[in-house]
Amino acid sequence: MDSLACLNKSSLELLRKNNLLIPLIIRELQDKELSNISVSKELKMESLKEFLTKLNLPNQESFETWKKTNNLTDKDIENLALNEIKTKQYCKNKFYNQAESRFLERKTQLDIVVYSLLRIKDPGRAREFYLRIEEKEEEFSDLAARFSEGIEKKTCGIVGPSPIGAAHPILQQHLQNKPIGEVQPPIKIEDSYLIVRVELLEPAQLDNFMREKMALELFNNWLQTQAKEISQKLLKKI
Repeated sequence: MDSLACLNKSSLELLRKNNLLIPLIIRELQDKELSNISVSKELKMESLKEFLTKLNLPNQESFETWKKTNNLTDKDIENLALNEIKTKQYCKNKFYNQAESRFLERKTQLDIVVYSLLRIKDPGRAREFYLRIEEKEEEFSDLAARFSEGIEKKTCGIVGPSPIGAAHPILQQHLQNKPIGEVQPPIKIEDSYLIVRVELLEPAQLDNFMREKMALELFNNWLQTQAKEISQKLLKKI
């Protein structure tokens, strides 16, 4: 890339050592790809207004101070303000036609789940609590609030709604295949025993939001792949 041609061996070594080379290449690649996306004057003004509002700067003087403190030009600020809308348009132009196949590959990880979780390190106690819930001697939520050893203790054991893919890989498979409302025997994950009950499972839908999400994932994957290839070529100079 032309913008990276100025980097000498010392600069490349410094960036590599601090794990900054790949992020720099990604940023330059992204800027290059988005530079060809045009935005209407009306949309540009609207985006700039929204961006400045988010900065929560009460007047022009405070804005100028902020701009100077961050060493930004008006062009830099425009790029920051338009980045999201340009990225969406770029992804729509280049990756929308691949969004469905990406969705089908990832669907099981995108399904939304709500589940009850009780996490215990002692296998004996985990088995005891499972049997209490199974025999309806105690409520799952009560036991989780009193004895669970994870952050789910604060929500009486309820986790979600969240994508299944956010869970531990072993737990993901467990959540995908179990009947709703049926408490499951403890499973060991790392150093804990987990008692789980699926409360709700909502299949992901390929709507406009999901298409945008899949297209953005494809774009980010493309940026990562390209950046790695470019970095390898650059590092040959060292």
